[in-house]
Amino acid sequence: MKNEKMMREASPIKLLITMGLPTIVVMIVQVLYNMADVFFIGQGGDPMQVAALSLSGPAFGVFQGVGTLFGAGGCTAIAMALGQGDREKARYFSSFCAWGSVITGVALAIAAFVFMDPLLGLMGANAETSEYARTYLSIVMLGVPFTVFGGGLGNAIRADGSSGKTMLIALAGTFTNILLDPLFISVLHMGIAGAAWATVIGNVVSSVLVYLHVKKSDCFSVSPRYFTLEKDVSLRVIGLGIPMAMGVVLGCVSGMFSNQLLVKYGNIAVAANGVAGKAGMLVGMMAMGVCMGMQPVISYAYGMGDRRRLKRITFVTGAASAAVSAVLGAGCLIFRDAFMTAFIDDPQVLETGRFMMLTLVAAPIGGIYQLCSSYLQGTGKVSYATLTSLLSKGLVFVPVLFISEALGGFAGLVFAGAISDIISTAIGAALCLSWAKKSAGSINTPCALPETA
Repeated sequence: MKNEKMMREASPIKLLITMGLPTIVVMIVQVLYNMADVFFIGQGGDPMQVAALSLSGPAFGVFQGVGTLFGAGGCTAIAMALGQGDREKARYFSSFCAWGSVITGVALAIAAFVFMDPLLGLMGANAETSEYARTYLSIVMLGVPFTVFGGGLGNAIRADGSSGKTMLIALAGTFTNILLDPLFISVLHMGIAGAAWATVIGNVVSSVLVYLHVKKSDCFSVSPRYFTLEKDVSLRVIGLGIPMAMGVVLGCVSGMFSNQLLVKYGNIAVAANGVAGKAGMLVGMMAMGVCMGMQPVISYAYGMGDRRRLKRITFVTGAASAAVSAVLGAGCLIFRDAFMTAFIDDPQVLETGRFMMLTLVAAPIGGIYQLCSSYLQGTGKVSYATLTSLLSKGLVFVPVLFISEALGGFAGLVFAGAISDIISTAIGAALCLSWAKKSAGSINTPCALPETA
């Protein structure tokens, strides 16, 4: 196929443009997707609804993280299979991603409804925000199976180089959400419930388009006859997906801890974090877009056993990720007042958010961290990749969060993420160098199969 030939022969720079750029657009779309609700709710001028959205974010992110389990694992497994010329195995992987994500999504939705009250408590919701958060989550839960399916199989289809198609599918779902937000929130005056319904419908649109794309592909399948729980399929996908998925889920859990500490400084601080955090999300997801776009190429080169090509691709990816993070971080920092007021024109929220955005000085470090995680996952070193993904999301972040808050109060809480990123990147880089040395066997020979657990 043309896409596979490109991954096998094209220069790293061309691959960065062809594979990385569409994925960056997808990440921009995801940021817009997350920003849309906050933006239109913020136009109503109610900080409590903005705070409720901020508190609900980590819970919804857990469901997206489960989609990442199937998407990231499936993408890596399928890309390696295609690199080895095994298209039949790729179909088994994709079918497992499809059915596994649907079944898991339904189970998660049921569990969230049953344990709604404890979940609201974990989120840090209080008397002023709990009903808003309950309304939002109760509706969003209805779309969780679509969220997991779209994130799972939708990411897996990048494995054959179809980043452009993935971009168009993501754009369709996000623009549906963005178009419905003002209709439901402002015109029909549904408030936070309107934001939730727009999110659900957007996920449904994305899922339908993913399904239609896979039905026409000869690399992927959603047929039940390809669905199997055999270890060489199920454990391969889950094992390869665990690093990124656990990073996302633990990041959401850590976000709940952070919100609980922020509540001590008032709901204005939570609302400000909900807006200022979008800038950090923008920078982080752009770096992730570069690395995720190139990860199938890393996996393909690893599957071929072309070590020299793998090294060149990794270097170009890292340089691009750090550069994108630096430029976007500087831009958001310089224009932080305009960024904040675009969401909500509240003097207290603006003053607090302006200070919170100072953490963007560490943005380039985050770009290198994303490379470390993607390289280890793309080359199938599950144990190192899992550890790296968990560092800045919890293993390092949570202790730093509590220590920084104890020592520096609100300021310590704000800068805990930047401190954690610096420490985590240093550890992740050391793990990458160690794995590169261990795996640097003979050149141009097929690499060993990845770990499955």
